[in-house]
Formats: sequence, structure tokens, C-alpha cells
Amino acid sequence: MNSKLGLRSLLLLLVGGPLFLLLLIEMLVTFGIGLHVTNQVFDRWLLDSAYSLAQEVRQENGHLVLHADEAAIEVFEWDELDEVYFRVSTLDGRVLGGKSEAWVNPDISSLKQGPVFTNVKMGGEWVRSVTVLANPDSPNNSALVSVAETLHKRIPLSRTLMFEVVLSKAAMIIAALLVVAFALSRGIRPLLRLSQELANRSPRDLTPIKTMSAPKEVRTVIDNTNRLLERLDNAFSAREQFIGNISHQLKTPLAGIKLQAQLALRDNNLDTAHRALERICKTTDAMTHLNIQLLKLARAEAASGRGLRSEPVALDNVVREAAESLRELACDRRVQIHQNFTGAPPDGFKVSGDYFLLRELVWNLVENAILYVPEDGNVWVALTRNGSEIRLTVKDDGQGIPREHWPQIFERFFRSKISGEGCGLGLAIVREIAFAHGATVELQQATDTSGACFVCVFPAKSNSA
Repeated sequence: MNSKLGLRSLLLLLVGGPLFLLLLIEMLVTFGIGLHVTNQVFDRWLLDSAYSLAQEVRQENGHLVLHADEAAIEVFEWDELDEVYFRVSTLDGRVLGGKSEAWVNPDISSLKQGPVFTNVKMGGEWVRSVTVLANPDSPNNSALVSVAETLHKRIPLSRTLMFEVVLSKAAMIIAALLVVAFALSRGIRPLLRLSQELANRSPRDLTPIKTMSAPKEVRTVIDNTNRLLERLDNAFSAREQFIGNISHQLKTPLAGIKLQAQLALRDNNLDTAHRALERICKTTDAMTHLNIQLLKLARAEAASGRGLRSEPVALDNVVREAAESLRELACDRRVQIHQNFTGAPPDGFKVSGDYFLLRELVWNLVENAILYVPEDGNVWVALTRNGSEIRLTVKDDGQGIPREHWPQIFERFFRSKISGEGCGLGLAIVREIAFAHGATVELQQATDTSGACFVCVFPAKSNSA
């Protein structure tokens, strides 16, 4: 479909093209019918002339003769435009009247069933001929009667008929296209108004578009556009709130760094200055961690908003690598990491997505479990496949998360445990990565432990993909 065409031109082409074709077919059919009727009229005159001559064939003194005087023959043969020929002969070829040379050789059995029409060439031009059998009920008195006429009257009449048909149908086509064009102009007017309103809008104007008096389809476009504007407004509001949260998160450590620096400058005690510098380093590490988490969250949001690099990823390998990378942290806290892969298919637990983002998702879930479980605790990471779904479960035997915090657990900067060292972005990153991969993640109540249990369900990658 040509994208350079406007909607009016495209609809006119889609409607006018088939309409023109249908009218063209109807014009040809009408012309064919008219031409058939015209030929029937002229053929009827030829047949009447042949039957008139056949009635003049009689038997006298044992011989067949044609009773027609010279004046009648002259009247019969006279025509202002066409040449008229006739021939009357016995069955054995004896000429009773007219031209001596026969231009047709009809079958007698066919003539007994009715007149025979043929197109033949005489004197270098085409003629229309009819042959009948005179006295068909009396074989001894039968004669062949042939009448032929040139096509001088038929051809101009056919051309006139064609011209009139073409002219009338062309006028009808033009009128129909004008009506269609007018209807299309009226029909797409609401779309043009909507386009003009959107073109004149400020980039900052996200207020809903007023529902105008328009067809149902245009109102559907307006409603969908308003829903898009509402989502954009919510996204911008969330982004502004996110920026405000970032400012708030950075304000406190920056103020602490400044305070510790002032204390170190005022106090001449090296031990006090050393402790202040240690606190500054610790606060700087926290800010660095926050900055890294913000970058990860931005990358996850970009993947869910603009699409991600999709490739086959073995989720069991991702779990093994994340667990191995976190083994040192687990050893420091004396936490055991248990891995369980149940019902592994022949091709493994393969999903379609970005390897590094999936590694970040698993890393955050396992790291959170290690950090918030008591020492000498346990963390279980399990993969199971159920039909077209792969389920990742990360749970621990810690104190769990209070039920009242569940609705907010995936929000940015929300921390259920105030004593934790995190910045409240880990689970928000997990949610964004899961959303980008078409997966769902939720906090569930485990049946075999009192700790937190996070379940992420991925669509499995098909073997043919």
C-alpha cells in the first residue's frame, strides 16, 4: 500500500477502483445485449425477405418457377446503404432467380429444422446471409432461397450504440466517483479536525481530547488517544516523583558527608578525623551503590519501554552463575544456598530475553534473601517447568515480610526493614526486568518456611523459535 497517498485518495482508490471495474463490466454486458438485439432486428428483416421469396416459388407444368415481376425484384433489391443479394434455386442447383453463383452450401437436413444464418464474404466484403427451404413439406416442390445483405447499416448502428453506452456509463462513473469523494470528504472531516488539534497541541499539554461529534471509529481513536495521554501523564508524574525521591535519597548522605568533613576540619584530634573520614567513605559507598542501582533501574525501564535484545537464555545457568558469584557473601553470613531444578526439559530451562538483565533479576532476589536472612540461615533457589511456563522461586527461612508491606514491596525506595543496608531499588529493578520479559513476579506465602518467598513466572522459549 502506498504510504504517500492521503486517506481520502486511498479510500477513493479502494472504492472507486472496484466501482469503475464493475461499471466497465456492466457497460460491456449492456453493449453486448444491445448489439445482440440490433442483429436480431436486421436478421428478422432478412428472414422475412427470404420467406416472402419462398412464397413466390410455385410449380407450373411440372416445373418450379419464381413468380416475381421485375418491378417487385427492383424494390426488393433496392437499399440506400446496403447491397442486397438473393438467389432461388432448386435442390439440384437450377437457378430460378437472382444471382447465378451460390455463396452458401447449406445442409438440407439443417434447413428442414429451420433457417440457417451465416456470415460470408462476397465481392471482397462481409455480408450476412440467411437460407430457408421453400415448400419444405413437398420434397418435389422444394427450393433453396438465400438472401444476403452487406453490413453498411449494422456497423454505424453498432458504433452509435457503443458510443451512447460508453458515454452514459462514463457519466455514471464520474457521478458515482463524485458522490463517493463527497461522502469521503464528509466522513474523514472528524479525523482531519482531530489531526489538526493534535498538531496544534503543546508537547506539555496532556489533557484529554474533547470527544467531538464523530463516527464511532473516530471516537474510538479519541478514546485510545486519551488513554495514551493519561498513561503518559502518569509516567511523567512517576518520573517527577522518582526524581524527587532521588534528590531526597542523595540529600541525606551529602549532608552527612559535609557534616563529617566539618567535624574533621574543626577537630585537631587525628583519631576523630580518621573516624569522620571512615564515615565519609561508608556514606560514599552507599551513594555509589545507590547510583549503580539507579543505572540498573534506568536500563530495566528502557528495556520494558523500548524493547530488549532477545536471545535464548538458559535460566538454570543464570541461577548457577548468580549463586556462585554470591557464594562469598553467603559464606560471610554463614548462609547456605540450595539449588533445585525440577522437571528440566531436554533443552534446559530456556527463556527468550537479555542474559545480563536476567542475571540482574536473579542476583537481586538471591542477594536480598542472603542479606535479610539470619546468620546460619538457608536460601532456596528452585526452577520448575509447567507446560509453557518456567517458574523461578527464591525463598529463605528468615522472619519474612509483614503482610501489610506486601502491596508496596516492589515500589521504588520502599524498605520493609529499616535496618537493612539497601536503598529500596532492588525489587523495583526485579519488577521492571520481569515486565520487560513478559514475566510476572510476586511475593507469596511459602508453605514450608516462614521467610519471604518470591515467585517469578516466565514464558518458556519454544523449540522452533
